[in-house]
Amino acid sequence: MSQPAPRRKKTKPGQSNSAKSRTKNKTQRVVTIIYLSVFLPIGIVIILFSSGILTIGGIPASIAIEVWQDKAARSAYLEGNGKKLHDRLDEMGIEERIKAFYRPRISDETKLDQHIHQILYDRVGYVGQAYRVNSEGVLVLKESQQPAQEPSPEPK
Repeated sequence: MSQPAPRRKKTKPGQSNSAKSRTKNKTQRVVTIIYLSVFLPIGIVIILFSSGILTIGGIPASIAIEVWQDKAARSAYLEGNGKKLHDRLDEMGIEERIKAFYRPRISDETKLDQHIHQILYDRVGYVGQAYRVNSEGVLVLKESQQPAQEPSPEPK
């Protein structure tokens, strides 16, 4: 005679195997959501950082980290000494690297220089020698530094 197929044992009294699998699936979903909510943003930041797209206060992240690791630049920044910070960034070649980052977007060298100095002004209050601050807090070229404009043709 044949024997009936053995029945699965229940792990908890009154809990069926389908309820056990539902609990397991729910746990897996929760773990997956937690995993994605932690590692996905970290991955995105790593990709943006390594591609050079990520900026901190208008400065490419890789450059900002390099500046922060330099003791003289860091102390000048924390002291709020814009002149000392600008001189140190100049020694490190940072200003040129920031300009290289923005050059594809800002082709006019005068506007590019103004943009970089505006970033420095916004962060530490440094005003470059060629600039003055207008009433809106925007750096503008001093009158003696502005490029000569061609006279507009007179109407006939």
